[in-house]
Amino acid sequence: MNEKNKNINKIDENTVNSKVIFSSGRVADLLRKLEKYLNISLSLRSSSGEVVCKTDYFNGPCNYIRGTDIGCKRCRKVYSAIERKIIRRKVPYVCQCYCGFLIFAVPLEFRGEMVGILIGSQIIPVSSKTNVEDFQKSFNSNFSNLKLNTNENFKKSFKNIKTLDDENQRLKFLSYIEEIGRNFVEMAAAEKTWVSFLKDIKKKEPEFGKF
Repeated sequence: MNEKNKNINKIDENTVNSKVIFSSGRVADLLRKLEKYLNISLSLRSSSGEVVCKTDYFNGPCNYIRGTDIGCKRCRKVYSAIERKIIRRKVPYVCQCYCGFLIFAVPLEFRGEMVGILIGSQIIPVSSKTNVEDFQKSFNSNFSNLKLNTNENFKKSFKNIKTLDDENQRLKFLSYIEEIGRNFVEMAAAEKTWVSFLKDIKKKEPEFGKF
């Protein structure tokens, strides 16, 4: 058994990864690399909203929230609404989920046609560690029905995820995700290498900081 599979088998039983079978192959591998580079969770949907690929690299609170029955149902409802909006309007979109995390969604186009949706999530809309702690306290107060307050791994997971401060940063990051989506299609459809892809998206990094 390789190291990657060993890590998958060690997944907490209370996380989404214990309940979902993830896609494998080139597309999934590319998404994992992107997730590690951006430090956000990604999923790929078809142009009809059907899930094409999720990966097993969730390292934040959404992993635990989606691992609960209530959290999973609510997340599906949120994502379904986002997908319908993207499919209808075919323009990039950013919103907050019911838990307060930011979600970025962009349509993927190939040769002038929409072929899918790239969604980036699990981002806290704050700027500092203090704000993250306040966000976490508010979350624990508002969503006690998820019964995650006693899970130490869940508590620690808030420290590992990306934060974005204001609307200007969010718009820039949305534009950046859109650029990544364009490069992702090129890499997946035209055999663009990861090295070439990474070189290109590094040129487009948002002004407010590197990843």
